[in-house]
Amino acid sequence: MSSQSTNGSRLIDLDHYRDRPFTNEMGRMFGSTRFMAPEEFEPGAIIDEVTNVFTMGRVISVFLSDGTLEFTHFRCGSSLYEVMIRACQPERKERFPSMKAFHAA
Repeated sequence: MSSQSTNGSRLIDLDHYRDRPFTNEMGRMFGSTRFMAPEEFEPGAIIDEVTNVFTMGRVISVFLSDGTLEFTHFRCGSSLYEVMIRACQPERKERFPSMKAFHAA
């Protein structure tokens, strides 16, 4: 990490941090199931930034809704709701391809 200030925060699970994509070798990985992408339950699946996109979509669902993906409980506009829904797609190819694309949306 650079010493340059970004005026932001970073959250890292230091116990299980990896700085590049890796293969799920254990099946169900550690963590709260409400934030976990489907690939975090599949041995042999790739865990990468597309997995992180799913997790951050679920974070939105908890902080800006009631933890569900129902629009009726969402406390922001439809544009952010659509971002959340796309991020939380079970199929990796239907999510944002990167955290940069997720953030831009």
